[in-house]
Amino acid sequence: MSQGSLEQRFFEIGRCIYCDQTADPLTDEHAVPYGLGGNTIVLNKACCEKCRVIASKCELNPIHENWAEVRAALDFPSRRKELGKRVFPLNVELEDGSRTTLRLKGKETLGLVQFLLYDPPAFLVPTDYKSGIKVTGAKLIGFGLNPSEFKKKHKIKSLSVTISSTGNNFEKMVIKMAYCLVIAYWGIDCFAKIFILPTILNEKDDAGFWMGCDPEGRFVPPIGKQPGGFAPRISILESNSGERITVVSLKFFPASEAPEYVVVIGTLKTSFNTPE
Repeated sequence: MSQGSLEQRFFEIGRCIYCDQTADPLTDEHAVPYGLGGNTIVLNKACCEKCRVIASKCELNPIHENWAEVRAALDFPSRRKELGKRVFPLNVELEDGSRTTLRLKGKETLGLVQFLLYDPPAFLVPTDYKSGIKVTGAKLIGFGLNPSEFKKKHKIKSLSVTISSTGNNFEKMVIKMAYCLVIAYWGIDCFAKIFILPTILNEKDDAGFWMGCDPEGRFVPPIGKQPGGFAPRISILESNSGERITVVSLKFFPASEAPEYVVVIGTLKTSFNTPE
């Protein structure tokens, strides 16, 4: 079963979706981070302060560093006013053979994003998985100025880009988003078991067991190309023991050739009926 058309509902959460405690203060939680244009949120007191601090740290490197250029180029929301003024250096070799560094602001850039590629989640594939996550490749896509016109304007022969990811933060962010999206659509009480909480809370280094890519659609249907800035899909796989396993697919910039990410979340209660 796969649900490609999803509708957010507004649930009374009233407890932390990460540690399950109910004591105030509890805050709202964004499913898609604010800095990525997220307007799907888990409302009504869904995260305690301790878990908010831990869970939000994984967003810092991907959103504020690796994705800063594309966010500036596309006018993504930002609580940091300096994003629109931020200068992005680009090392280039000019047509005359000289090298220089262009210093560009958001609308002047190529709006580059590096998407990391992975094997499928180890949960879905028999493997000798131990810890962490293995990056199998990367795809660089621009969402800003036209590359041909950009090179012609600046008389560029070639250019080089360096992007670094640290601490499995991008992977944890994707896992967190997938988990929160299920809650935004189906509520917290749909789960019998939640697999990925120790990963989000930095209690286990096992992102690769739950998260990866499935480009051939071996386990879940692909999202494919479609309009919009972000596309999720929830699929349900049945285990040999009859448990219904929730798997979320996510695609950023779904009209592009960006890869899709697959996250195994947990199992559903036998009494839970998925919305039509």
